[in-house]
Amino acid sequence: MERIKALGQSKIAVIAGVMAVILFVCVNVLSETTLRSARLDLTENKLFTLSQGTREVLAAIDEPITLRLYASRSLAEGAPAYGDFIGRVRELLQQYADLSRGMIRLQIYNPEPYSVQEDEAVAYGLQGVQLDQGGETVYFGLAATNSTDDQEVVPFFDTQRERYLEYDLTRMLFNLAHPKKKVVGLMAFLPIDSDPLKEYKPWAVVEQLEQFVTVRAIGRSVKHIPDDIDLLMIVHPVGVEDATLYAIDQYVLRGGRAVVFVDPHSEAEAEMSAAMRRPPADTGSDLGKLFAAWGIDYSPTTFIGDREAATRVQVPGAGGRPAVTDYVSWLGLTQQNFNANDVTTSEIARVFMAAAGALSKKDGTDIEFTPLIQTSERAMRIEASKVRMQPDPARLLKNFKSEAHPFTLAARIQGRLKTAFPDGAPKEAAGEAKEGGEAAPDTAPKAEHLTQSVGQANLIVVADTDMLADRSWLQFQNFFGRQVAVPTANNAAFVINAVDNLLGSNALINLRSRGLSVRPFHRIEALKRDAEQRYSKTEQELLEKLKVTNEQMGKLNTKDGSGEAILSDSQRETMAKFRADLIDIRQQLREVQHNLRKDIEALDTGLKIINIWAVPAIICLIAVAMAWAKRRRHRLRSIDG
Repeated sequence: MERIKALGQSKIAVIAGVMAVILFVCVNVLSETTLRSARLDLTENKLFTLSQGTREVLAAIDEPITLRLYASRSLAEGAPAYGDFIGRVRELLQQYADLSRGMIRLQIYNPEPYSVQEDEAVAYGLQGVQLDQGGETVYFGLAATNSTDDQEVVPFFDTQRERYLEYDLTRMLFNLAHPKKKVVGLMAFLPIDSDPLKEYKPWAVVEQLEQFVTVRAIGRSVKHIPDDIDLLMIVHPVGVEDATLYAIDQYVLRGGRAVVFVDPHSEAEAEMSAAMRRPPADTGSDLGKLFAAWGIDYSPTTFIGDREAATRVQVPGAGGRPAVTDYVSWLGLTQQNFNANDVTTSEIARVFMAAAGALSKKDGTDIEFTPLIQTSERAMRIEASKVRMQPDPARLLKNFKSEAHPFTLAARIQGRLKTAFPDGAPKEAAGEAKEGGEAAPDTAPKAEHLTQSVGQANLIVVADTDMLADRSWLQFQNFFGRQVAVPTANNAAFVINAVDNLLGSNALINLRSRGLSVRPFHRIEALKRDAEQRYSKTEQELLEKLKVTNEQMGKLNTKDGSGEAILSDSQRETMAKFRADLIDIRQQLREVQHNLRKDIEALDTGLKIINIWAVPAIICLIAVAMAWAKRRRHRLRSIDG
């Protein structure tokens, strides 16, 4: 201590400064290596915190994955909105890499024009965009590969999908970690996979599904769902035997995912019966026993009419003349009918349904029931029998009485489901003979009977099958002698989204949309609206006064043959007054326009002052308080001494 005192105050200060710098550098190096993943997210929606689902997907990755982010620096500099978004994507990917136990390697490139990185970006299929006419091409995309060279690409990050950024990235990693093509088991009671009316071609929705998954038809009366089926798609189940219902029940309870399409009136079924000159069939379908046990309410005898989503159709009018009316059974559903927070429907613009039924959660059950597609509030239940034989759109519209609440047409079902067979397998499923019959040979593997789902069940139920038919969402046009299908609705996109979402892990399914990092200035917008409302009336009055003044001045401008104005003394005086009024009105208008922006600028200035000076001011106040406290303690010790 004596040696330190002997150094003198100036040397001690220099040594303390050097040590402070060394300590600062050491703390930074230490934090960069040990606290790299430590974050404090103070945003309202935890925008910068990975969800538990993503963490589970990352923890399950057991092979190396390389992420190559191509982000042009000139894009960030030329478009500030994209600059922030590039930073958000980069930070998010870095979090993925930090939490992956070394399984994810992140590489970031700035693909300059004519560089090797630009060639790589193009080779991976990234989309180049020109900032302006004649400007350079910029890139902002991601290419991800696994150890077997499977590849997933985001051609260009769109700011419109920011709320689904985490879902898109996690889904990409999940697909690379599980590269095997998924198998969808199709149990169809309509000819969706081989339609005789289309020369035994599948419906277009199946053809589109086959681009992403393997679609395998399974029988309508199976006793066991094959173990390699990753997802079961049931379409229009009619007259399903107990043995098959039991197989579906146990498949779902064991964690199998399913998309179920039921319908109170299948127009496709009715059309097929008419084409084949068969007697009219019961066009309704149901999984009544299973729905009752799983907690789903659905009536196969009523459909939902919607006044706002009704499609206009041509009908015979008075005297045989054609007339146009709204057909409340045919629904052209748009974005306000879709769940904006679910990935299956958030990007859907339009879906067409015909005579769709209603789904709801059964009272007393604890399943999670999430509506995906709903009608408007101007909707009502209608007996399906009214459209099964010669429907009359005009009469339906005339008798329409809204029930003043929306109905759910498609829903996501999650939770612990109970079996519809609490007493065990039915006789047919157990291989026993029905009374008076012979037992069918049972080759299905024996499995333990479950009375409740093992984990969380995941289903999507849609109360319409006509949405799958080509005519509901496709229009065929002749293009140089070739039939070209042009989509008129996003029915197939909805089906593919539902299948794709359910084929992910539970963690992936539970991922939901996140908030946006771009936050609107609600306070400023409110001030702007108030200011506009307050001053617009004054501005209109002044503009009207200006118009009247100009008209009065025009009347006084009476000219003689030489083109000069002929004015009396009183008129000259009036004209001078008008000119003075004109100058005054214009001055007042400038003040009004200035006042319109004054409040906003004042708030903007206040926010800048707070953002720039608040923290330094607080630090200074703390420093002054600490110095004052130190001096006070020193003075007290001097007095005591």
